[in-house]
Amino acid sequence: MELSGEKLNKAADYAEANFKLMWKLFSENDRGRILTGMDEISNDIKTIVKDTYIVDSNPIYWLEFPLMGKPGVDLSVGYYADELPDQIHIVGDNLRNKKEYFEHFQKLLKDNDKHNEVCLEFDVSVGETKRPSYGSIPYMVDDFTISENKNRIIDTMTLINQTDRIDGALLVYDKSPGYWKPYYQGVSEARENLPMRITWLLGGECKEVYKKDPGQLQKDLEAVGAPVTDENTISQMLEVLSLEGTVELQMDLSKDGTILPSIGMCVASDYFYQSKDPMKIYEDYANLGIKWGIADERYKCISPKNKVIMMPYYDDEKGMIRKRISMGLYILKFKWSHKGIMPLKAYYFLKSNKMM
Repeated sequence: MELSGEKLNKAADYAEANFKLMWKLFSENDRGRILTGMDEISNDIKTIVKDTYIVDSNPIYWLEFPLMGKPGVDLSVGYYADELPDQIHIVGDNLRNKKEYFEHFQKLLKDNDKHNEVCLEFDVSVGETKRPSYGSIPYMVDDFTISENKNRIIDTMTLINQTDRIDGALLVYDKSPGYWKPYYQGVSEARENLPMRITWLLGGECKEVYKKDPGQLQKDLEAVGAPVTDENTISQMLEVLSLEGTVELQMDLSKDGTILPSIGMCVASDYFYQSKDPMKIYEDYANLGIKWGIADERYKCISPKNKVIMMPYYDDEKGMIRKRISMGLYILKFKWSHKGIMPLKAYYFLKSNKMM
């Protein structure tokens, strides 16, 4: 049963007010202006927050901003499958045709105990508020084999009507070495060439291979069709891989099956805690950015340590309850194009949950 316009509008108002509260906490000590160039959230972000809201849900938001150059921000919205409500009601009418996309991963969790996250990424910095990139991210799944990855690719591409991308993606993964662990995929319907994001996790086994034979990295990149031949780029990638933490390798596959000339390497804050000194790991990566001229002192505005705030909240149905707001660094992202290395970016998450 569809919800009335009044209920959808009320849900949209809640989503906006909730995000404004999290933004206010994020922006303390002038951090919002320094990192994003904004003291208050823009109308574009308000639109995305309201349109993407699933009634009675607890989305997670990621702010994406550069750590050098002109401040700016892009926004991603994610939903954990185990937190989706039983009935999916999306506020924005431009996203309602993707209802099955969310319902599928909700069902997948219930049937197979697969903990997945579905995400929507918006290029706010170029004015995109209606057409996100769609992605599916596996969590708490031990099976990173090609077979599990194949199922996820088929499911995701079918649900977003991109079935013609399936064979090309599987071919790239088939060419990759066994120590690259297939991770997640997503497709942008707004960007030129309709790029499909394909990723792998490069952990301890992979790092040991490249430590013993640094030349193997370029061979592996060439094997999957990545157009990377610049020695300086390869050297920088190896330096990222030499530090602690699992690295997520990102590539974009064009509609015609070629790998586009940009490659990303992300390090998630979760992996910093594999060390006794998470701050040192964060600073090690940030200092690479300083050394390469792709980051400045603004990296000191954020920390790998998550912040959790409990606060009272009045709910129309449950009365006075508590709200748990958590925020912190999600990933640092290094990226190379055919022109060389690009500014270092940080992804910062914001999440709010109602607590009884």
